[in-house]
Amino acid sequence: MRNKNNELNFLSYLEDGKETTQKKISTNISVSIGFINALIKKFLNKGIIKIKQAPYKRFIYYLTPQGFSEKARLVNEYFNDSLFFFKSLRIEFNKLFSKDNCYGYYLYGTGEVCEIAILSAKENKKRIISIIDPSFKQKKYLDFKVLKEIPNNLENNKIIITTTSNQQTVFFKLKKKIKVDKILFIKSMCISIEKPTFDPSSIKIKE
Repeated sequence: MRNKNNELNFLSYLEDGKETTQKKISTNISVSIGFINALIKKFLNKGIIKIKQAPYKRFIYYLTPQGFSEKARLVNEYFNDSLFFFKSLRIEFNKLFSKDNCYGYYLYGTGEVCEIAILSAKENKKRIISIIDPSFKQKKYLDFKVLKEIPNNLENNKIIITTTSNQQTVFFKLKKKIKVDKILFIKSMCISIEKPTFDPSSIKIKE
């Protein structure tokens, strides 16, 4: 599971297509340069990343569309493998609630993460209005009403993503209907606000 986490951190770091070095990447995600070199070779061969050379032997590493999909897959695997890290997820939700000044929230997705979010909301005296889950068959989950669709009017409330699968897809779905500042998620989900452009010619290289 540790290798999956390192691979996820690696792809997340490269997502912006910034000029960097293997040393910077290794420092940022706390692994050896040798491990970074192995990941670069692995993901290049699979078509997950590409490299554009910059002046003075520098490089720009960026994700391909396949790389973006691979990142989303790793997030799902990591989340489903890591649900026993109850304390870690609870700390993240506590930070989310403590930093946000909204009072009412909808949770998108039933399951273990949703349950942790509910417990954290109670600790922080935040109100969970209801849960959104199109695939959930029951009318209630843990005494909360379950909605099939996103509310037409959130008013001053926000939505927190708590699904344990397809988090990125859910985010883009929500983004089409509501403002981005109304959508919240914890850092472990590694959700991207925008899709990568994948056009290396658009990357400005500093001389």
